[in-house]
Amino acid sequence: MLLALDTATRRASIALHDGMTLRAECTWESANRHTVTLLPRVVQLLAASNLTARDLTAIGVCIGPGSYTGVRIGVSVAKGLASSRKLPLVGVTTLDILASAQPQDTRPLYALFRAGRSRVGYARYRWREGTWRAETGVQVVDWDELAGAVEVPGILVGELDAAGREALQRLSGRLEIPKPAQHLRRAGYLADLAWGRLRANQVDAPSALLPLYAR
Repeated sequence: MLLALDTATRRASIALHDGMTLRAECTWESANRHTVTLLPRVVQLLAASNLTARDLTAIGVCIGPGSYTGVRIGVSVAKGLASSRKLPLVGVTTLDILASAQPQDTRPLYALFRAGRSRVGYARYRWREGTWRAETGVQVVDWDELAGAVEVPGILVGELDAAGREALQRLSGRLEIPKPAQHLRRAGYLADLAWGRLRANQVDAPSALLPLYAR
């Protein structure tokens, strides 16, 4: 049973995945309370699935980028669980999780997260060989700079706020912004990615796994 943890931004998400089925998932607005809410939610999710920590066989974790505190908490808990129970650990980036939830398309996909101080972090993806693959590294800009950098026609998903929607309004009709559910970063998709990497033996040593922060 793989436990997936994502606390990289204000919305936190956890999931349990047995390799074939997403057994349970919980996503909530954590704001700056990750240290208070994360472990109780993990305990509740395990209990609701008639499981305990002894049933865990692997850990998947979002390594960022995102908020400094949020990323650090999730990675620290994941490394602690993996080290103490000698479980395989897989780190996945914030935007890879978000992109993996989007359907196939020929247009470029822009996945983003809010980076604080009215800035946004984003990367551009293309559908290649059956999956979304990042074409760029993470760029941190303000909303107006993002609107100027986006290639259209394109798709944009992630943590949009009112200021972002206003800045992107000039691209209306050329930039698709999907329905709200597709903007939510879910640990179920993190778990899917982590299982794929486990099967390919692409695991991370707890001592070497480093969080990624927005700059």
